[in-house]
Amino acid sequence: MQIVDRAVGWVDRRQRAFTPAAFVVGVIKKYGDDRGGSLSALVTFYGFLAVFPLLLLFVTVVGMIVGPSSPTEKAIVASALSQFPVIGTHLDENIHALSRGNPLAFVVSAVGLLWGSLGITNSVQQASARMWGVPRSQEPGLWARVLRSLMLLGVMGASVVLSSVLAGVSTIGHSLSGGQQALLQGLTLAGAAALNVAAYFVALRILAPPGTPARRLLPGTAFGGLAWTALQAAGGYLIGHQLHRATVLYGFFAIVLGLVFWLNLGSQLFLYSTEVNVVLSRRLWPRSLVGDAAGDAAGKDGDGGGGRDGDARTEVRVGEHGTDAAADLRSAGPPA
Repeated sequence: MQIVDRAVGWVDRRQRAFTPAAFVVGVIKKYGDDRGGSLSALVTFYGFLAVFPLLLLFVTVVGMIVGPSSPTEKAIVASALSQFPVIGTHLDENIHALSRGNPLAFVVSAVGLLWGSLGITNSVQQASARMWGVPRSQEPGLWARVLRSLMLLGVMGASVVLSSVLAGVSTIGHSLSGGQQALLQGLTLAGAAALNVAAYFVALRILAPPGTPARRLLPGTAFGGLAWTALQAAGGYLIGHQLHRATVLYGFFAIVLGLVFWLNLGSQLFLYSTEVNVVLSRRLWPRSLVGDAAGDAAGKDGDGGGGRDGDARTEVRVGEHGTDAAADLRSAGPPA
């Protein structure tokens, strides 16, 4: 056991001395401290419940604007479904616009679907507040949360519409020569990456605590936007691999499993992007691989000064109800 402890200690000292490795470990540890896995599962759950209502509303609104069953509507809806590799075609078979025969019934149905779909945005807001350490008493009220939710849904809708424009441009490449087609595909991929980065920045800006400088959101924005672009490019293989293994056992329900798998990937990526910003802005690294040793970084706001080896600092964490855990321990007194 001493040999193993020495080996782990050697690796721990090396990772804390090497800034890139120390930062990665700091992000992973912070994600674990905040119970990121549970938060991601909650976002995935509400995302699964919101997928069909949101797609139904999206198809309805697009049909009202550009005309039902028009080529433009089909292109925009196809772009929205392309966010779900492989399983998007299966979702298309079950998504239809709301009937507008009775205006009152249409309005009531649309508002009900929209309100029911806010669960995913509310869960993302709660996860972001926890990761930024916002006390419960300082979290926004009901109507402020609803406004944020609508803004986040607007970002999602705008990114889908702009993605459809890029998809339309990429179809031009089929009539070009090999070199020109490759160049156009490269430009389309770069445009998709820029669009994803912009969408991530706006979403992270909406969710960040008031007064957070925009520059502190740039690292997580770049990480999340570029990683999501890579996931979209490799999504066909990832989802297809999962479906190939699951279809034999679960049949049609494999489509549901594929959807849950993709939503969970997206939610974890977004939450990790938030943690990247938090860890960088508060210098929450280096962290020890084995517990919170004396060399762990302080949970300290500001532009610097925290997180050096040998500093005996303790991160002050805000509890779920906005209480200081250290104060609770002090008030309990010495053990009997």
